[in-house]
Amino acid sequence: MASPLRSREKKRADEAPALDFELLFRSAPSLLLVLDAQPAFTILDASDAYLRVTHETRERLVGRGFFEVFPETESGPERTGVASSRAALERVLTSRMGDGFNSPVPDTDGNVRYILHRLDAMDPDMVRRARERDEAVLQLERTSEELDAFVQSTSQGLQTSLRAIDSFCRLFEKMRGASLDEGVRRLLMRIASQVNRMDTIIEGLLGLSRSGRSHMSRRRVDVSAAARRVADQLKVRSPGRAVYVHVMEGMEAWADEVLLGMVLEQLVSNAWKFTRMRPDASVEIGATQVGGQTVFHVRDNGVGFDMAAADKLFTPFVRLHASPEFDGHGIGLATVKRIIERHGGEIWAEARPGEGAAFHFTLSGAPR
Repeated sequence: MASPLRSREKKRADEAPALDFELLFRSAPSLLLVLDAQPAFTILDASDAYLRVTHETRERLVGRGFFEVFPETESGPERTGVASSRAALERVLTSRMGDGFNSPVPDTDGNVRYILHRLDAMDPDMVRRARERDEAVLQLERTSEELDAFVQSTSQGLQTSLRAIDSFCRLFEKMRGASLDEGVRRLLMRIASQVNRMDTIIEGLLGLSRSGRSHMSRRRVDVSAAARRVADQLKVRSPGRAVYVHVMEGMEAWADEVLLGMVLEQLVSNAWKFTRMRPDASVEIGATQVGGQTVFHVRDNGVGFDMAAADKLFTPFVRLHASPEFDGHGIGLATVKRIIERHGGEIWAEARPGEGAAFHFTLSGAPR
């Protein structure tokens, strides 16, 4: 799946999430008011910054007419070249062109200062659409939380049942002991194998769920050190394997350390697994700069795969290698994709059957 790095901005524009319009408006650093386009010019909302400067509260402002709060004047420094503040408001509504005027605001010491009100007309349909998108996003978030809770509770229940099945099988084997014939013993082994497989799938589902809802705490992460830790753990778990692992020095990323560790563990473990049949197995973890952006990669010389099926790589429960020689449940890469996208990046793969595979991924950079 070749990476469309050059189309990244288009992708972000197409998939840009709707913002919480009300939260964004109220927390803006600018002094903002929303007025109803009616003769009374009723105040509908105010930003927090506006309230701080005017020493007002949202309860006192919202629902009042603008000119109850800021009386019209025909002279003085607040005129700023327009006949009156009402004329400025009506001009904006008529022409849809920006305008402005000054209005006096007394501070807590009784001194008067002036606020320049910059007026712009907003399309009501645009506001309505923004609020509808926000409501849809909030509903989606609530549904996602409910699904996560369902996965969590269901998974725990399934794991309890699996452990009970495993315990009963072990107890049965212990009670019957030497009287078990070979056929029954093989059947018990198959049950234990399937229980273990199901437990692995459930753990994968829980990991996929956690990867999308866990709190992100981004900081500068030493990617090289994290990759070496994963490789060292794999060497301990597979003492009989001779795998050449090369980790590029000096790699860093602005990321959540735990989640990025999950990405590296999954990608390096996959490379380790699919080089099992190679006597000269090798895995490389590195990075390159493409257009000022860091592109990380995990490359191996294993069995590879047909790129015609690459669009299925990151789909849960889909495996390109169904051979019993390569265990797995098809959830790991879906988890990796979710984590990468939460970091504002993307992931893609390049491979050829019998010639290995390379997974490339990006992460959004550190804030300036």
